[in-house]
Amino acid sequence: MKLLKFGYVVAASAFLVACGGGGDNAGDLTDFSTNIDEWTVKSAEPGCSTGGAEKWVTIIGGQAPFRIRNSSPDNLQVDRTEVTGKDPVFKMTTLGGCAEFTVTVLDYHSRVVSIDIKLEEGDEEEE
Repeated sequence: MKLLKFGYVVAASAFLVACGGGGDNAGDLTDFSTNIDEWTVKSAEPGCSTGGAEKWVTIIGGQAPFRIRNSSPDNLQVDRTEVTGKDPVFKMTTLGGCAEFTVTVLDYHSRVVSIDIKLEEGDEEEE
């Protein structure tokens, strides 16, 4: 009987080791960031921007899939709402206007990285 119990313990231990333990942490919990933490775009002309400025964002660390949340879709277009793969990147394009807002990236573990966006008014022309 003792041998049978010992066999069950060994089998259960082998199963837990094979599946990674039994905790709920899947994957690597390394640092999680993006290549930028803020982006300021100043209009080249007086007044608020008409848009068209682009910036590529690279996600560093964390665990895919990554979700991208844009808090101001009237001022900024993000080319995707989810990113996966070996080199996760996404593109942001300004749509115009003056505004301050945040783009948020969440990884699989719901860890958050924020990118502060500022779309600023251009200088007045002197006559």
